[in-house]
Amino acid sequence: MTYISNDILIGFLKKYNVHKLVLSSGTRNIPFVSSVEVDKWFECFSVVDERNAAFFGMGLAQQSNEPVAIACTSGTAVSNYVTGVTEAYYSHVPLIVITFDRSPYVLNQLETQKIDQMTVFDSITKANIELPMIKDVEDIWYCERILNEAFISIRQHDVGPVHINIPLVGSTNDLWKKQEGISESIKFIEYYSYETDNWEHLKNELDGKRVLFVLGQNCTLTEVEKAYLNELIYKLNAVVLCDNLTNFHSKNSINPEKTIKALDGNTIKDYMPDIVITYGANFQERIKDLFKANERRCAHWLIAEDGKIKDCFRSQTKIFECSLKYFVSRIVGWKFCTNDHYLKKWKQLDEQLHITDLPFSNFSIIRDFANVIPDNSLLHLSILNATRLMQFFDLDKSIRVYSNANSFGIDGCLPTFLGQAYAFDGVSFIVIGDLSFFYAMNAMGIKHIKNNVRVLLINNGGGAEFHIVPSHNELKTIDLHIGAAHHQVAKGWVESLGFEYISANDEVDFREKLKYFVSDNAKTIVFEVFTDLETDGQTVLKTYRKLEKQLRNMRNMK
Repeated sequence: MTYISNDILIGFLKKYNVHKLVLSSGTRNIPFVSSVEVDKWFECFSVVDERNAAFFGMGLAQQSNEPVAIACTSGTAVSNYVTGVTEAYYSHVPLIVITFDRSPYVLNQLETQKIDQMTVFDSITKANIELPMIKDVEDIWYCERILNEAFISIRQHDVGPVHINIPLVGSTNDLWKKQEGISESIKFIEYYSYETDNWEHLKNELDGKRVLFVLGQNCTLTEVEKAYLNELIYKLNAVVLCDNLTNFHSKNSINPEKTIKALDGNTIKDYMPDIVITYGANFQERIKDLFKANERRCAHWLIAEDGKIKDCFRSQTKIFECSLKYFVSRIVGWKFCTNDHYLKKWKQLDEQLHITDLPFSNFSIIRDFANVIPDNSLLHLSILNATRLMQFFDLDKSIRVYSNANSFGIDGCLPTFLGQAYAFDGVSFIVIGDLSFFYAMNAMGIKHIKNNVRVLLINNGGGAEFHIVPSHNELKTIDLHIGAAHHQVAKGWVESLGFEYISANDEVDFREKLKYFVSDNAKTIVFEVFTDLETDGQTVLKTYRKLEKQLRNMRNMK
């Protein structure tokens, strides 16, 4: 059954100490009004004229110094709130504007009392959200997430009104029915900032807990900030999951690609933390998979200077709107009672898993290249396999690693790398697949290319990504349009632009020419290595299975 839960919104009103409600009569808001008017938590005021209701609610909020909610039916009733909400916005008054709506499907379909309510308060509210029709747990999570965003924003940075629009589909008699257990399981996200005084209670939450840090793609931390963060990590005996795109190194770091791929439903629970603390831009997909598979099993603390909720694990409990350095400074001086059992568990897993028996493939090429890439160089990983497979191998901490991993599109890898290489004094490498390279090959014609550019082009004649997932291989036409199989070669194009071109077709030839490719010379080189599309896909898939088998063997030996 599709419904909108009365309990979720009412739960948020109570969490944020909203006691006063100004209610205007109407049909669409009957289920809400009938719930709150009999609830002793709320003090309800009846004001039929929505214009007066908005100003009356604003006056209540100003005098009581607490948020006040106003609620009305759909249509022009909503428009009548505008003058009062405008004044509340410019007067910085915490007004919660709750509007009820007809189905979004009937906008501009000659339905009565159906206007575009989501645009009415666009410029005069701090948050403007529309609750989903709830059909499953995914909808409940989304509903809770956007309500957390809206309620936090009321006093975030500056005080002001927020708008919550609630579309109703079907008869109001069938909607907003009480759902057992919803009110007890609502997920509220606590907000902390530079202005928050009470952080001391966090010590008890961290004390003796299994803590895991996840660092996203971030190239801006100074060496002092990295040392500062490591101090806290060591005090907590915390595990750090971070790939080479974070450009962060710690003795507590664990390779997430290798270890998480080895875990299965029977073992994953043994490695889950009590608290996961995240900082930085996007996270590797393996890390997201780990926590999404165990929804709500661990608390998630997010450090985000923009103060925006990013509930990528579906378990966020706290957001800290501050710098990483400030977060660490508030906590690092505390004494913790902890041990290294959790850290050792991850370390043992990481150390006992090995990548073995790789045939000549994109996987073996990236492994061999990772072993010889010069220190103090720049490395750009293009997309999918180039980014994913490099995570299996350690790189020297002096190497700066980049990828367009936040939007993660095929189009910008090559030109982004060329811009980075121009601004970098040392030798610069990109690992790129054939589809990505040929998609953006005109970037090689940019005039501002220095002699420090090295392009490792792995050409398997299509998209190996689509040969990794077993079900994809059942499609006999996989390479026609999905995998985009081809016979293109880069040689003529890059040589016509004046670049040196070398190529290899087997492991012996590749390893010999790799020495020259990474050597200290003053040439811009494109090194095209030809592999087999099916072999590349199957090598990745078989390696994942071997890791899972290694973990099973480890468990059986205990």
